[in-house]
Amino acid sequence: MVSRHELSRHELLSTCLLLAIFMMKAGNAKSETWGGLPEQLLNRASSMHTKAGAADFDHQPWVEQVGKHPKVYLFHGFLTDEERRHIIKLAAPEMKRSTVVGEGGKGVVDNIRTSYGMFIRRLADPVIERVERRIALYTHVPVSHQEDIQVLRYEKTQTYGAHYDSSYDKGGPGPKYRLATMLMYLSDVEEGGETAFPVKSEWADPDIPRRLEAAGVRFSECAQGHVAAKPKAGDAVLFYSYHPNGTQDVASMHTGCPVIKGIKWAAPVWIHIDEFNPPLARPTGLEAAPRDPGMCEDRHERCGEWAKAGECTRNPGFMTGQGTTAPGACRRSCAVCTPCSAG
Repeated sequence: MVSRHELSRHELLSTCLLLAIFMMKAGNAKSETWGGLPEQLLNRASSMHTKAGAADFDHQPWVEQVGKHPKVYLFHGFLTDEERRHIIKLAAPEMKRSTVVGEGGKGVVDNIRTSYGMFIRRLADPVIERVERRIALYTHVPVSHQEDIQVLRYEKTQTYGAHYDSSYDKGGPGPKYRLATMLMYLSDVEEGGETAFPVKSEWADPDIPRRLEAAGVRFSECAQGHVAAKPKAGDAVLFYSYHPNGTQDVASMHTGCPVIKGIKWAAPVWIHIDEFNPPLARPTGLEAAPRDPGMCEDRHERCGEWAKAGECTRNPGFMTGQGTTAPGACRRSCAVCTPCSAG
């Protein structure tokens, strides 16, 4: 069995600090828009310990860095069985041939990508919102910087050729470019279907391939010799498209290897340097569930504690929703609204 190599608190916070510097340089973002989470949650995310029977908000996968170039982190048990089944159930009736970004940003069909897919709007329902907030927690980037969750289905021989998730110009990445990708696996794949990095990739530990082989993990020919991840239901892979200095990481080129046996369900979420607000006219599958703008409530049992500790001022994005498109978690405790009287 592969040994558990958890990130130390120092390593994780060092990575987050580099990302904060990058976002301020590349996206001209204010420092308070990055990592707008209460200190208690930052500490909890940094420890990365599995917690049996944890509440939804506290669901904690364990993570190991598997790629040095590019930076690739494997989250074991990122999604619960309920969450991944829910995502598939929402997506299955809406699946259409996947597209790639063409001229003018329009989606076009291309044989480089032969899967079927659809999008689920941000905050579509409580389960989707929970997953999106977990992504924000572990990437330290607000939900408002995420694109809608894309759900993909790959059947036998279907693939996604080598590509970058974000382009790069001489002037830098710009405000609308994708900083990172969180790729969630919704199903196991018997053979093939790996996510592989075929250009100048390097394992974080040269011993990882041996440990994987000893654990019975077998890569297809497409993934052999490269940093790669084999789909496992509930796991997720986080990788970065840029270096902290704002230059593109050429090693972030990746491919979805052909499925040889089985069916692959996956759900990538692209994370932007600045807030991402797609045009309302863009077809994205399910519409977001309407939310009462006058709702005044706390969405976590520790809101009162965080408010007393001053988090309403230090972390307004998370606590009250200030400066983001997401509802705040603790609006009532932060006294930014007035609850309706009974009756």
